[in-house]
Amino acid sequence: MFGDLAHFGDMLRRQARYSGPRIGIIYSDVRLTWQQLNARANRFASALQQRGVRQGDRVAILSKNCHEYVEILFGLAKIGVISVPINHRLAEPEIEFICNDSGAVFLVAGPEYVSVADRIASRSKHIKEIVALGQAQPLHCTSYNWLIEAGHEAEPVPDRAIAPEDLLLILYTSGTTGFPKGVMYTHRGALIGMFVHVLAIGSHSSHRVMLPAPLYSAAGIAGIFCAVYVGSYIVLINFEPERALETIQRERITFTNLVPTTIQMLVSREDIGRYDLSSLKVLLYGGAPTPEPVLRRAAEVFRCDFRQTYATSETGCSGTVLEPHEHRLALEDERWAKLLTSCGRPQCNVGVAIVDDNGAEVSPGEVGEICVYTEGNMVGYWNNPQATAERLRGGWVYTGDLATMDEDGYIYLVDRKHDMIVSGALNVYPSEVERVLYQHPAVFEAAVIGVPHEVWGEAVKAVVAVKEGASATEQELIAFCKERLASYKCPKSVDFVERLPRNLTGKILRRVLREPHWPGKKTVNDE
Repeated sequence: MFGDLAHFGDMLRRQARYSGPRIGIIYSDVRLTWQQLNARANRFASALQQRGVRQGDRVAILSKNCHEYVEILFGLAKIGVISVPINHRLAEPEIEFICNDSGAVFLVAGPEYVSVADRIASRSKHIKEIVALGQAQPLHCTSYNWLIEAGHEAEPVPDRAIAPEDLLLILYTSGTTGFPKGVMYTHRGALIGMFVHVLAIGSHSSHRVMLPAPLYSAAGIAGIFCAVYVGSYIVLINFEPERALETIQRERITFTNLVPTTIQMLVSREDIGRYDLSSLKVLLYGGAPTPEPVLRRAAEVFRCDFRQTYATSETGCSGTVLEPHEHRLALEDERWAKLLTSCGRPQCNVGVAIVDDNGAEVSPGEVGEICVYTEGNMVGYWNNPQATAERLRGGWVYTGDLATMDEDGYIYLVDRKHDMIVSGALNVYPSEVERVLYQHPAVFEAAVIGVPHEVWGEAVKAVVAVKEGASATEQELIAFCKERLASYKCPKSVDFVERLPRNLTGKILRRVLREPHWPGKKTVNDE
């Protein structure tokens, strides 16, 4: 497929061959060499084959970050089985939808999620077995550790040769309809996207990498794939501020990937001065716009190089990059300070265009939609040809993000075309929350917007009109949503109005609702 790589899973075999006895990955108190990591991935893959899992089947993963997650991803890739990572923060109905939509035959669950997995499997037509991570072996589940013992260390052989266009991964992302959409990546596309990203972020085998991004996310997947490919020293964590700082200090971390929210959590700590962070050389960030004051404070605290990338789940690892020298220029020269609000310029071998509603490129400084072309783009949405046709046109991904590009090619995000809210680098779609609010018997009208939040970037706010003669309280509606949605999607506040503002065609004027909360911010007209 590419050099000595027959398929994506071959990356781990290759690293075990060239870097075998070196430590490859650390999680908690577990330290695995590249040889051990590869052997465990092989054992898992062969054990699944023994239990009837076949090439092209889907296996869902519901877990926090752990070394087993990495073994599973590469083990499945080696036998042509498609990984379906699931956001463990989703509500049970959302998790069940993904399992049913993907047709997953196995569900791997972390110890915290075994009971949820068991309930979902009991109602599923597809799930044949639950694999439980951790030391315990719950009823109705197969122990992951038992599978590792039962498998073989030799490289597993897929049912047939894995083709470049075979699916590697289905990564579910929320859609504007409120139903998650499965972004499909092939072995070839994922490899190309990874190569592009390695060049963009400067991955190297000498790096000591801390990866806090959840492995159900595009950022987490990109991070682990790039680090494995180059053979970095990988420390996998589940993010908590104190844990992250202690890890940087203890493991002498040189490279990490954070989102604006986690950066702010770290730099706002009063005790940050007691940690030795001098080993950190590169801080990669993205996922949402980073407030300039936060970025300047981070530069003071970490005293390292900064790289920003912009991409979407549909473009994989590929999009734009703001390089370290551009950060230094912006931080040191007021004339270039605006660059700190830019997401950079197109990565090498990536096409980026800002287009109008007709697909024509707009002039510098004009607002348009970001479109991305790369051979690492998704091949479509699983079981959703209509959404695929809307988002993927002629090989270009129409991101739905609105931006401007200046004369020098720097891109500046303006707004989300479909009103998406980014809260703590997690995407929240208003229509999904509104759909739940409308289920409440007292709600007549509802609109959801993002409002400023000093930690999360944006917080979810609902604006509600109740039915005549009915009543509802703010806490009542928030609690109602928490029973039906992931916590980060739920409104943090509710405003009550008599009627929502609408245009002549009846469309809610979200712009009018947002303006009081974003004074002076440039916005686009409601579509």
